[in-house]
Amino acid sequence: MHPSTSATSRSTARRQTGFAALSVTLLLFFAMVLVAAYANRSLLFEQRASANQYRAAQAFEAAEAGLEWAIAQLNQPQRVDNHCLPSSTASDPSFRERFLRTHQDTGQQEPAVWMSTSTRIALQPGCVGGAGGWSCSCPSDGHPSLDVIEDGAPHPAYTVQFSAEAQPGLIRVTSTGCSSAAGPCRPGVAGRTDASVRLQVVLGLLPGLSAVPTAPLTAQGSVDVGAAALGLHNTDVMSGGITVRAGGSLIGSALRLTTAPGGATGASTSTQDVALASIEPDRLFATHFGLDRATWKSHAAVQTVDCHSDCTVTVAAAIGSAAGNRMVSIPGDARLEGPVVLGSPEHPVLIVIDGRVTLTGNVTLHGLLYAADIHWDDTSSPQARVDGALISESAYRGNGAPDLHYDPTLLRALQGQTGSYARVPGSWKDF
Repeated sequence: MHPSTSATSRSTARRQTGFAALSVTLLLFFAMVLVAAYANRSLLFEQRASANQYRAAQAFEAAEAGLEWAIAQLNQPQRVDNHCLPSSTASDPSFRERFLRTHQDTGQQEPAVWMSTSTRIALQPGCVGGAGGWSCSCPSDGHPSLDVIEDGAPHPAYTVQFSAEAQPGLIRVTSTGCSSAAGPCRPGVAGRTDASVRLQVVLGLLPGLSAVPTAPLTAQGSVDVGAAALGLHNTDVMSGGITVRAGGSLIGSALRLTTAPGGATGASTSTQDVALASIEPDRLFATHFGLDRATWKSHAAVQTVDCHSDCTVTVAAAIGSAAGNRMVSIPGDARLEGPVVLGSPEHPVLIVIDGRVTLTGNVTLHGLLYAADIHWDDTSSPQARVDGALISESAYRGNGAPDLHYDPTLLRALQGQTGSYARVPGSWKDF
């Protein structure tokens, strides 16, 4: 073979080998690209799934936070402003007063509403999260106003709505949580959120006063006022018009008694009540409050006032700081000196005193006072009175002449307006 022909053949073979190698290399690169593209697609899918899961978790936690926040707000008695912050303005209501309505006759709970043209809409509080924490809106009319800083950061939010239940003392709470302050978490404003979760729970009211007394004055022992012109008035037919209920005797030569229409004042007193006299004090407390004393004091709204002498200013300040759900506990003895007004017809007060209470002068009480022992001295004008009831674990004594008026409407208001809300077991629901 000619040398030039051999060289040409070798060159052709090398070119064929190089082309084959290039083809294999290109195929390998193409396969690697396909593998990389598939891996990247899987990575993008996992990232999106992870982001969706994160936003869903944000919305769920926001909704759960809304439930816990609503329960805590319902149970605290202080006034709140339109931003749900504590307020010292006397016209501001508590959170409970702002968003719930209670029918005193039935105990039925229902949400407060506002009118959008001719449509009744339940008021909704709401909150939005930010770098500085949560900022909230507690409107008295219209949709909640949530201020959102457009800084590119996520701002989880929630709104809370209340709805009535058929059974008295129950209220349903629906909390809607969102991964951003938009959509259902910002009603009245256009926009959509990435994720939202809706949770529901039924709350039951554990009232501060469980059973209403049947007389303006209940004493486990005797009632002894000597020649004082103590006034005992009960015109309520449903309670039987009982003016005093005592486990012991009734001693008073100048008593002023008023009973229900058609009743005889002489028959309106219930004395020497063996069942009342024999009951243990702790049992007497539980009969009226539905709980033992220590558990009752754990109500979130109970304000403990520790005063060793004159409690008038301290107790009045504690009552005045609360818009509603007014419950006061005094662990020892107490002295209340008039002139002073405790509570009001619209916002009665529930006062529990572990020791003796001595009332002096013109003390006016709208509500119920429960004490281990009650003394009332030195009243000189009609301002000394009780609208509601007094209960003593032992006796009632004194030379004062206050007027004790049994007020069933006010006492029922204490049943529906005081106490704490708690979750009803088994009522939690998500959507």
